[in-house]
Amino acid sequence: MSDTGKTGPDHARKPAELRILSADVPSHTLSQKRVETGPGHRLYLAVPRGAAPAGGWPVLYLLDGNAAFDFLTPGHLAMVPGLMLVGVGYDTDRQFARERRTLDFTAPDYEATGGPGDGIRPDHVHEGRLAGGAAQFLDRLTGPLRAAAEEGVAVDPARRTLWGHSFGGLFTLYAALTRPRSFARFAAISPSIWWDEALIRRIAAGAAPLEDPPELLVALGDREKRTGAGGPPPDGPAPATMDFVAGLARHPGFAPRVHVLPGLVHIETIAGSLPLALPFAAA
Repeated sequence: MSDTGKTGPDHARKPAELRILSADVPSHTLSQKRVETGPGHRLYLAVPRGAAPAGGWPVLYLLDGNAAFDFLTPGHLAMVPGLMLVGVGYDTDRQFARERRTLDFTAPDYEATGGPGDGIRPDHVHEGRLAGGAAQFLDRLTGPLRAAAEEGVAVDPARRTLWGHSFGGLFTLYAALTRPRSFARFAAISPSIWWDEALIRRIAAGAAPLEDPPELLVALGDREKRTGAGGPPPDGPAPATMDFVAGLARHPGFAPRVHVLPGLVHIETIAGSLPLALPFAAA
C-alpha cells in the first residue's frame, strides 16, 4: 500500500526527523532496526544503560513508532531511567503510514464479512483503504516484532505496556478487550472510537468478565475534533469516548485511569500523554 497521497492533515504527511536517535541521552542507549515481517517495520529502541534488574526491564511499546519517537525527548527518558521503550513503526520516512495503520489498527468485523474469515474489508471512512487487520497485527506485534525488539535484552514479561494514539489508541482498546493478557498494562491515548463506535461497543459487550484486569490508562484532550470537521474545537473531552471508557468499568471490569489533557488538540496528545504514560509503564 502507498502512503504518497497528498490528502489529509499536515501532520499525516510530515517526515520523521527522529532527532532523539542522535541526541545526548545519559539514561538510555538509542538504536533502530528493520524487521522484514508483514509490510516491513522499523523498531526504535531506547534501552536503559547499566545492568538490568534481576527480573528484567519493564518495557513500553509505542505504536506509530516513527511519530512517537519524534515526540520523545531526553527529558522524557530521564523521567524513567529504568524503562525500556520500543517504538513500533513502519518502514517509511514519514511519521505516519496512514493506509497501513488504518488496516492494522482497526478491528475485524466478522458480521460485516459474513462469518468466518480474516475480517478485512474496505474502510467505510477512507475511500481506497482497507480495514479490519487488528487481529493479524496483534499476532505480529506479540510474535516476531516483540521477539526482535527484546532480542538480547533482559525484559520482564510481566511488565510490558502497550501505548497507542488515535487509531493506535483504538487498537490498544481492542487488544485489551480481546487479549487482556497480551500486555500487563494498556495506555489508550485519544482513541478513535468514532471510526466504528458500534463495533468497539460490540467487542466490549462480548468480552469475558475480568476478575483481575490489567491496568488501563486513557488520556484525551479537551479540544479534539475529527480531521476535516467544521466549526471551532470543542470545549471538553469527547463525550462518546468518556461514556465508552466509563462502561468498561461495568463490563468487562477494568478500572480505567482517565486523564483529560487541558487545551490539547488531537495531535498534541501524543507528547501530552508521555509524562503520564512513561511512569505508568515504569511502575
